[in-house]
Amino acid sequence: MKGVLVLTVVGFISAVLLVTVNNYTVAPIAAAKEKAKTKALQEIFDFKFNLKNIKQVQKAETTFYEISADGKLKTIAVETSSDEGYGGKISILVGITPTCKVTGYKILSHNETPGLGDKITKEKFKQQFKDADINADWRVKKDGGFVDEITAATISSRAATNAVKKALDLVSDKYGCRGN
Repeated sequence: MKGVLVLTVVGFISAVLLVTVNNYTVAPIAAAKEKAKTKALQEIFDFKFNLKNIKQVQKAETTFYEISADGKLKTIAVETSSDEGYGGKISILVGITPTCKVTGYKILSHNETPGLGDKITKEKFKQQFKDADINADWRVKKDGGFVDEITAATISSRAATNAVKKALDLVSDKYGCRGN
């Protein structure tokens, strides 16, 4: 009986400590994620903009970031993901013009193999997407498309390509820019 009582007290103290630590870390973690997203937005566009000009729009499970200048929609960023990565889910933020051309992307999170699949985050790989539009053949070259896949990391290359294409489709569906 004494052992059960000791285990119960230890379990209760552990639970209280976990809840306390969680309560203290939730806000800083959320703030850090928001700061990283803001930095990502600034990285995927090749122009400077005022953060006050960003309008966040939620549609179903998708978050769009509309960036306006002089009262006109200048560009859209969309947050999406692909579950097809070699290491699992790849979360991505893609910048897209109102005419459905990619301005750039930023990988928000991934579990791809260091030195291989993680090259989807490198500028050399990302540059081939710049200015590609919705009508491009969104497949890796191995499959007949325009994307030059990373050697020994075709799965990661396909997943990143599919995530960018998914973002284009989401923007096209919401803003009607297909075929421009």
